Amino acid sequence: MFKNRYIKLGLIYFALTLLICGLIFVFGLKFAVFISETFQKNKSLPASSVSENVLSSPQFNAILEATNSATLPISGYSQPNEKVDLYLNDLNVKTLEVNSEGLFSSSLSLSLGINKIYAVTKDNLDRQSAPSRQWTVYFQNSPPNLEVTEPENGSTIKKVRETVIKGKADSETKVLVNDHQVVMENDGRFSFPVKLQNGENKFKIICLDPAQNSTQIDWTINFQP
Repeated sequence: MFKNRYIKLGLIYFALTLLICGLIFVFGLKFAVFISETFQKNKSLPASSVSENVLSSPQFNAILEATNSATLPISGYSQPNEKVDLYLNDLNVKTLEVNSEGLFSSSLSLSLGINKIYAVTKDNLDRQSAPSRQWTVYFQNSPPNLEVTEPENGSTIKKVRETVIKGKADSETKVLVNDHQVVMENDGRFSFPVKLQNGENKFKIICLDPAQNSTQIDWTINFQP
């Protein structure tokens, strides 16, 4: 019984061998190469080799959303002993070395206005990771506009102690009168009611933009009962 089985298997292998030889004879050596490449492609890659080729995206430590400094310090972490390409407004501006602990740090020179920052990890074979999270940083180094319109500086108000300080500032800023934040309209106009004391009343009016640039106006209003 077993002898017959082996004979059948031998005949099958012999027939397959003759078939392959016949195909090679008809179609030539290219067919044999095709069979070999197809066999190799169907082999599964070891799990370790797949995982080794995957690069993690860099991670930045928290970055300021707005600043009045042209130099922005940055730091973060990525895969140890690899490289990180920094992109500023879609331009590759720096390549950093990641140390053995997976850390990197540097600084970027910003342009006035909006700056978009992201990075990719790169290995010694120039393979790249997916881009990191993109950070948007607003750089402005000029003081915001601030104007006080009422009442006039140094003016004297009589009898009625209550008055309203009015003015206008850049939108997207905040205004403080003697350290009290003022409610502003969408167009930057503001008004702040105050109660005057006898004699000279001094007010410090400050406007701050998101980058922490500031403009200060000192205002005096006199009161006579």
